[in-house]
Parts: sequence; structure tokens; C-alpha cells
Amino acid sequence: MAKGTIYDSERAIFRDARSGLRIFRLTHGPCIATNLYFEMCSFTSDDRYVVFRSQRFAGRGAPFDLFRARTDGLELVQLTERDDLSGIAFCSKKHCAFYVSEGKVFCLDILSWEETVIAEAPHPSPAYAGSLGAVDQEGRFFFSNCLTPDGDAVLYRVDVANSTTKTIFQWKSQNHIHCDPTGAVVSFNRIDAEGSIPYLVNSDGTDPRPWHFHKFAHCTWFGTTGKMQGTLVPPGDAIVVVGEHDPAPQYLARGRYYWHSSASLDAQWIVSDTNWPEEGLFLVHCPTGNIGYVCETKSSCSHPQWTHPHPSVSPCMRYVLFNSDMTGVGQVYLAELTDEFLEKIQQGYECKPVLWA
Repeated sequence: MAKGTIYDSERAIFRDARSGLRIFRLTHGPCIATNLYFEMCSFTSDDRYVVFRSQRFAGRGAPFDLFRARTDGLELVQLTERDDLSGIAFCSKKHCAFYVSEGKVFCLDILSWEETVIAEAPHPSPAYAGSLGAVDQEGRFFFSNCLTPDGDAVLYRVDVANSTTKTIFQWKSQNHIHCDPTGAVVSFNRIDAEGSIPYLVNSDGTDPRPWHFHKFAHCTWFGTTGKMQGTLVPPGDAIVVVGEHDPAPQYLARGRYYWHSSASLDAQWIVSDTNWPEEGLFLVHCPTGNIGYVCETKSSCSHPQWTHPHPSVSPCMRYVLFNSDMTGVGQVYLAELTDEFLEKIQQGYECKPVLWA
């Protein structure tokens, strides 16, 4: 497996028995494949291509590379061949992937395969092997973290146009770096002896402050509203939206344990997986609160992250991207959303799954 290799299609197409939606399995090799994460959009802005990670070969500890596929399941292309990829983030508008390797920050055009070094990381060692980065919707700022020689974690920003790097926060440890789509604010978890504390910092490094709402199990920015949406820790069983200065959250969906939720850029839709019990994927129409069942994932939802569905929607609301190990190995899937399906949700139609005893 080498960079630039175009592989034969591995796709399989089937329909969900309950919603009737078409499901595309994009990968089917013996290697683990997984989406980038529910916190970021992995599609190009026209919904034509999707980016994901896959092991280079089948084996314990095999490195993960970036791959690209068309959303019809064809044109499977290996984009990288690096053993130490970290800080991966994707900019839909510029169809560019950002990542860190050998202490350098790279920008890769996934259509032309052109790879460019845009900056040097402040320190060569990533804070976490295989960790993810963040990028704003315009591709102006890239965020990642690295380790100082003393072991502190540095959160830094790269100005893509000027190739300049700026440290914006330093602490014992951080994870879950997530950039507001406008590029104004970065959210993350500050980790130390007190535990994991949700934190915000302006993208220029000013005004680091704790995030006041501590009941999220998982969350993302709610489009460009400046608010966060997410699932509540048990026994919350809900999806809520809350802003930094809101006294209380707004409830959008209740009644089951929503696990990882992700919002569309226009804040009109939220998709979420479920667990305990695993009931499949659900789509929430935010203006009305109406809910539609999308599909089963048939995933084990066990400890490895690639068994978690981690769903996200495409920019044009044609697809939901998710993971599943229904074949016994983690693979990447798309659920195809039709105009009729979306319209029915907006009108109050809900296709509820059947829970088998």
C-alpha cells in the first residue's frame, strides 16, 4: 500500500430494513478503517468525496494512513504513507487535510494529492499518538498539540496563510481539541490531578476560561451559533444546546441514551448514535425537535474507538458517515439521506426502531 495508490472498489450496498435508506459500506479489507471523528466534517463541500483513516496493512500496531473515496463508494485512494500521523483535521471548503508528521505541519489537497509543509510544530513530539487536530471552516487556522521536553502539553495555532505558529495554551495535558467553525474559539479538555475540565480559549490565546456546563458526555459546536450541542451523561438521556452565557440548556431530544452527536454547519440538523441499549442512528431536525430513525449500525460499541459509530452529516445533508464493526473488523459506512426522508422528519414523521427481546 503506497501513497497515490488507487484501489478497486470495496463497496457493498444494502438497505436498512426499518428506514429503507441505502447504506454504502466503503471499506471491506482486513484492515481497521475509521472515520476522522464526529467533531469534524469529513466530506468535501460538494458531498462528492469523504476522507477517513485506515490501517496500511492488517496487523497489531499497523500505522493508519489517510484515504479518500467517492461517496458512491468508488475511487478508493491512499493519500499518505507516514508512520507517525497525528493532529489530523479536514477542511471541507478547501478540500485539504492537515496533519503533523516528524515535527512538521502539512497541508494535503485530497484532489491533487499535493502535499505542502506549512509550518514547524513548536515541539516535535505529539501530545498523543494519533491524536486529532482542528481547523476552522475557511481553513485559516489549524490547531494541534505537542509535548514540551518537561512533559507539558502545548496547544498551538498555525496561521495557514502566513505559516506562523503561536502557542495559545499550555498545561499538563489536554485532549478533544475542537475549533468553533468561525475560528474564534477553541474548546478542549484541560486534564490534571483534578480530572478533566472543559475549557475554552480564544484562538489568539487570550481569555482561557473553564466552560461552565459539565453535564455533556460528548459535544460539538452547534454550527456557527457560538453554542455547543451534545449528549448528556447518564441518566440525562437527551441532546441539549447551551451557550457560554446561557443559564440553562435547551433540550432538543429526549427518551433514549444518545451517545455521540454532531451538528450540521447551519445548525438545522443533529445526528446521533445511541447506546445502552444500542438503538441505531437518529436524526434531529433542530427547529422543530422532530426525530427520525436513520439506520442500524450493528456495531459492538465496545472499548476500541473504531467500534463507536461517531456519526456526522455531510455539508449538503445527503449522507451520514459512521463506523461499524458488523463484519468483525472496523469499517466505514455511509447512510444515504433522501429529500423525501428529510421532509418527512420536518413534518413530524418518526420511524422508531423495534427493540427485540
